[in-house]
Amino acid sequence: MKRLLVILLVAASATAPVVHGGAQGHYGIALKKPSTAGMDLVEALGARRSVRAFSDKPLTNDDLGAILWAAIGVNRAGGKRTSPTAYGRHYMKLYVISDTGAYLYDAEAHRLTAVPNAGMKKDVATQAYVARAPHVLVIAADLGRFPLFVTGREDRIRVAHSTAGCVAQNVYLMAAALKAGTCMVAGVDDKGARKALNLTKDELPLYVMPLGYPAK
Repeated sequence: MKRLLVILLVAASATAPVVHGGAQGHYGIALKKPSTAGMDLVEALGARRSVRAFSDKPLTNDDLGAILWAAIGVNRAGGKRTSPTAYGRHYMKLYVISDTGAYLYDAEAHRLTAVPNAGMKKDVATQAYVARAPHVLVIAADLGRFPLFVTGREDRIRVAHSTAGCVAQNVYLMAAALKAGTCMVAGVDDKGARKALNLTKDELPLYVMPLGYPAK
């Protein structure tokens, strides 16, 4: 029975449309929450590493969905998330850029929503290797979602950076469990990312993380 279940899951992943190959202009792409990653936490921690060279093969939608869910997905009642945030506010935002377009991750619906008139992977980072990955994850914070008593912009930015570290570690661990690869990159092209993703004045791009399967 277990063998049959594994075969069915592999077949479903192989036939699922991938963001990398989808047509630009799609309003949304539904994702599936992971039920297992095939590796326990200790193994994932042992396998965690930074990857900067990727194969051309894009992540399957199932693997991409699992990574996004691990980052800031809803994991229990009340809309609570997989990564902690200050003040119980959901101010972190995740964007995914592929060769065919850019998407905003909707954690509540667990789906990707297309960003209209989006830029390209090369626009969001200062390091050239980032754009060579099949997907680039942009970790951003919406400073307008903080409670009003946090009045200082610098205070909000400081908290957002600490939260981004939690998000990035979750991405690392799920990627390791799926035998995918990523790297946390602080070299964000602020102006390029803002234009590429149509960010508002309150949205701040913090880090980028190239995503893909490691090069052989």
